[in-house]
Amino acid sequence: MDIRGYRPRESFVRRQPAWVKACAVKWWFAGAVFYFIGWGLFIGSQLDLTAALGLALGLVTEILINRALIFFESGRENYRRFIFCSPRGFLSIPINLAYGLLLSFAVGYTYHFINYAAVNLANAAPGTVFLGAEPLLYGLFFTGYDMLCVCIKNKVKVLIK
Repeated sequence: MDIRGYRPRESFVRRQPAWVKACAVKWWFAGAVFYFIGWGLFIGSQLDLTAALGLALGLVTEILINRALIFFESGRENYRRFIFCSPRGFLSIPINLAYGLLLSFAVGYTYHFINYAAVNLANAAPGTVFLGAEPLLYGLFFTGYDMLCVCIKNKVKVLIK
């Protein structure tokens, strides 16, 4: 009897490259943070909301995202290259908090730029919001900026070596 036909097939998730899995994890966590902080807390000031989101995303990056990516590592895939600041010691906490603030302000300015351009193109009244913030797109913007920063960090690391 041949048992090769009874082997379990490789799952869909295991077939995906490491960068897709890293992006999915970062996108999900950023969207979840926006869902709970951005929609859950009723913070009136845009600056305060952006700062709260940035600090929360910095903590989530330090505590959950980086640890999850390290946990995902196997012998064939290296997930540490998708981490901006590895959790080694106390210094990574303030770095990730500042990094979360930086990315949160970048995402906030992206929304502002898109709405400003849409108002000018449509000749609408100033202050009209064409694209409101929501978790899926916020997570996508956050992940895009995060992966851009990680890519720049990796290129600088290669140039220094």
